[in-house]
Amino acid sequence: MIETRRLKKSFGPQRVLDGVDLRVEKGESVVIIGRSGGGKSILLKHLIGLLSPDEGDVLIEGESVAWMNERQLLGVRRKFGMLFQGAALFDSLTVAENVAFVLQR
Repeated sequence: MIETRRLKKSFGPQRVLDGVDLRVEKGESVVIIGRSGGGKSILLKHLIGLLSPDEGDVLIEGESVAWMNERQLLGVRRKFGMLFQGAALFDSLTVAENVAFVLQR
């Protein structure tokens, strides 16, 4: 289970996340949709411990990401999939070749 509680994040005067509460049960699939600059990537970076909230908490299986060590965070990150908006794949390669490229590294 993934949960956020009253998650807040600002960059200077710009509030990006304002009290986000989210709960995703094991086995659920979730799509996050929103306008450019709406905080989607910022939310995902909080879920995998790449960013720390100004306020609130992120819990994975009931454990706060804030208290996880680097090894635990790596385990969390391996369970997540993120599709980036652009420049994440090589246009000149097939899907299989793109996947193979990553696996070879």
